[in-house]
Amino acid sequence: KVIDILFVVLCILIMWPMLFSVPILYGSSSKETSISETLTMTSVGLFTAFMAWMLFGYVLTFGIESSFFSSIDSYFSNLQQGDGPVILNMVLQACFFLYAAGMFIGTLIHKVNWKFFTVFIPIWLFVVYVPIAFSFWNTNGFLSQLGALDFSGGLVVHITAGVTSLLLAHQFTGDPLEVQERSSDLPVNYIATTLICFGWFGFNLGPLGTVNELTGLVILNTILAIIGGSSGYLLLQWKSVVSEDLLTGMMVGLVTSTALVGYASPLAVLFTSIISGLITCYYRNQSLINDPVDSFILNGIGGIIGTFGLMLFANPIFTPNGQTGLVSGGNLTNFPLIELLGLAFTLLISLIGAQFSISLTKLILFRKKEIVYEN
Repeated sequence: KVIDILFVVLCILIMWPMLFSVPILYGSSSKETSISETLTMTSVGLFTAFMAWMLFGYVLTFGIESSFFSSIDSYFSNLQQGDGPVILNMVLQACFFLYAAGMFIGTLIHKVNWKFFTVFIPIWLFVVYVPIAFSFWNTNGFLSQLGALDFSGGLVVHITAGVTSLLLAHQFTGDPLEVQERSSDLPVNYIATTLICFGWFGFNLGPLGTVNELTGLVILNTILAIIGGSSGYLLLQWKSVVSEDLLTGMMVGLVTSTALVGYASPLAVLFTSIISGLITCYYRNQSLINDPVDSFILNGIGGIIGTFGLMLFANPIFTPNGQTGLVSGGNLTNFPLIELLGLAFTLLISLIGAQFSISLTKLILFRKKEIVYEN
């Protein structure tokens, strides 16, 4: 048990610098006069996300009692009494939610002020993230009971954030003079991306909860995802590749890995990551979406490709109930259809919930004239 606690603590500690490397990435590409604003906006958004998760997100997603009110009472009693396992699991799961929030925060750089996120993030948590996370990760969730899988958030974290970024980019265009960015500070960008890659080992290992027979597989698959995503960008950009392409490819590979990293073989993860790098690189080059961090392309499309990789390559050696992908099993199974249902559910709730969150936030803040720019 002590080993389990130390394992979770380690995952949290290496994820936390990853989360706060995201503001560094955003700040490195902001205009000199806007760096302070960017760092403030992103940090306040992450602080808001943590508080919302601690106060209601965790207990609604991972209720510990059969009764709703008894779950809330038990949860806050455990917090007040310093219950280590409950607190650590809450903080570990908070890291996943904070990463989702950090991704769509980047879409609105220079388009809204920090107050937007103090309203939008708690609403989005309640109507988008909690229902989807509960469905996949709570044993009482209907997708979990059907056998749908999402190892470390390809659907729950990345597709939800990517779809939300797409809607935010469409509805908030910003002042063109303010949105214009400078070239990224490449050394800073490289260091921040390296910290994110390092933290991602905690991201992908965290769902294990302990050191077990899958630990080596997850570590190897995470490394191969980094290499595979970069390789996809390198193959498509080989005539004029620059360091930003490789760094972006690394991020895409990691995003792609999260749905299947503990459920598929190393070669399957490598292949899926390369394909994801190729596709996302192509769409990034063609994209007209007004999103300075390309969140929909990296998170949305990357997460969807990772989910399809899971449908194809889920290996019954690694999956909890013998779920088998189309390629791994040889015989037609119902798992790919169940996973497709999970993908459709995620997309539907993300679209409807994100639009509701945007509309309600506008309604609240327009009365106080707090939103800076909108379409």
